[in-house]
Amino acid sequence: MATINSSNINITDLDFDDVSKSLKEYLRGQDTLKDYDFEGSNLAILVDLLAYSAHTSAFNANMVASEMFLDTAQIRKNVVSRAKELGYTPSSRTASKATFDLTVTNPKVGGQTPSSLTINRGHEFTTVYDGTSFTFISLDNKTITPTTGTFRFDALDVYQGKLSSDIYRYDSQVSNQRFPMLNPNIDTSTITVNVNSNNTVTAWSKAGDLTGITSSSTVFYIQENDEGLFELYFGDGVIGASPKDGDQITISYLVTDSNHANGAATFSMSTSINGNSAVTFTNTVSASGGKDIETPDQIKFSASKFYTSQNRLVTVQDYKAKLQELYPGADSIAVWGGEDNTPAKYGKVFVALKPSQYSNNLTTAEKSTLRKSLSDLSVLTVRPEIVDAEILQILLTTNFKYDPTKTSLTKSALETLVRAAILSYDDSELSGFDTLFRHSRLTSKVDGTESSILSNITNVKLRKKYTAVIDGTASSISLDFGNALYNPHAGHNMDSGGVFTTTGFFISGDINNYFFDDDGKGNIRRYYLNGSTRVYVDNTAGTIIYSTGVVSINSLTYSSTSNTDSSIDFTTIPSSNDVISTKNQLLDITASEISVTGVADTVASGETSAGVGYTTSSSYS
Repeated sequence: MATINSSNINITDLDFDDVSKSLKEYLRGQDTLKDYDFEGSNLAILVDLLAYSAHTSAFNANMVASEMFLDTAQIRKNVVSRAKELGYTPSSRTASKATFDLTVTNPKVGGQTPSSLTINRGHEFTTVYDGTSFTFISLDNKTITPTTGTFRFDALDVYQGKLSSDIYRYDSQVSNQRFPMLNPNIDTSTITVNVNSNNTVTAWSKAGDLTGITSSSTVFYIQENDEGLFELYFGDGVIGASPKDGDQITISYLVTDSNHANGAATFSMSTSINGNSAVTFTNTVSASGGKDIETPDQIKFSASKFYTSQNRLVTVQDYKAKLQELYPGADSIAVWGGEDNTPAKYGKVFVALKPSQYSNNLTTAEKSTLRKSLSDLSVLTVRPEIVDAEILQILLTTNFKYDPTKTSLTKSALETLVRAAILSYDDSELSGFDTLFRHSRLTSKVDGTESSILSNITNVKLRKKYTAVIDGTASSISLDFGNALYNPHAGHNMDSGGVFTTTGFFISGDINNYFFDDDGKGNIRRYYLNGSTRVYVDNTAGTIIYSTGVVSINSLTYSSTSNTDSSIDFTTIPSSNDVISTKNQLLDITASEISVTGVADTVASGETSAGVGYTTSSSYS
């Protein structure tokens, strides 16, 4: 006798197989079909159709429900809509920016030397980068007068792209009126809005903090619409003024390219300046800052941080969220409190930005603008300070063993491949602040470079470059490697200079070429070489704290250095092969300092028996 199954359908089933099984169990629970064999029957097809219908409906319902929440939404317009509820507007594309001094050679206007020259908004320059030509323009009118007969535009900023405009008429009869910008590649930071009312043109500005906006404030707001275009709208007469019926609205903006010319450094002028085309470019700052529009995943991350900060700066995350809005082109951002600084500086918060992969530091003007913007939002007793990034160089020495019977490549070719693998790791893993050089990850990458490579020993050193003060005044030096240094016991390697070395330098009034090392007990020593013998003239020239990596050198008057750029290289051995970037440090595997040596493995090739004569590479620097 057949078993009578439940006559209730399980409505929690979502998968096709589960729905089909539930329907069959339901039908078997009816007296009419209790002994029916569904397998291979025509009724099974109908059950499958019902199961497919239920499964599709469940999937669609699940997708709709998911799109209602920021964390689970996948469709861009829904992510943007959810972010809007948190008060967050996604960042647009950001145009790459370059800066240079432009000198006009013997300008003439009407056959006479002019009293001034003007570069107008939209003035074009070109550059060729990676074989492609790009247009850069000036976004501001800039007028200069000659200085000692020289016509030079100092620190001229140019941006990648071309200007475009959209013109609308305001219609008060249309509710919730929006004015889209019709190009998807705009840089919203370059938008200018002019409203012509009865032949009076007024410039309207982008709304910022709502606390300063009144019913008469001539401001506009920006959002991204369902088509992925940015659009602006105006106030309602309460929170911001509203244009009058029939007013002409002109929206001008920069349309940048899909491919960014970050890194471009050679420019030429496309249009003349009052008929003058003979110009020279000096002090060029390479193009940087070009960024794509935020992806849905980036919007999700930024929106939650923006909402948490509530447009005020208290925590580290508040600063990071606001800086992403103020400087959307940043590759990486680091923020730390004054109490964590070395030395501690209470009442300050330190900020470091890496503008792009082609530039490590902001310009002076950019720092000033950011500092003011942050000060307006920070706690009264805390003042932000914008600092430059510091490069912590990682010097690598890699010795690898390979089986010559398993490859047709020469030793030199294998060394080239290993070197390329190391540089690839640098590019992919060490591109910003808060990064970690993981020694085992690198050595695994080296081992996987080519099937014949059997093993490798990779030793690590750290280096910081310090520009000495060469102006006749005494100065001290303070360095923070941000990592513990190797010192297994007091007096380690004392007779051979410890774990700390430098390049040479000269002191005012002294002909000796001096160097620094350490005694393994926390003291920095200054010496010169007499042949190969170190002659120490100061055994307490400074201090080194091995547990923190902080080096302090007493005041000296430097006259020159062995390096041609007036710098001194400080090199040391870390306690761990894993290296962390702290505060404003950027880790960089210095390409010129990579040493790669391949050695044929005689055990693997069968040339060595019982390990006799086999040599291994040292694991210590």
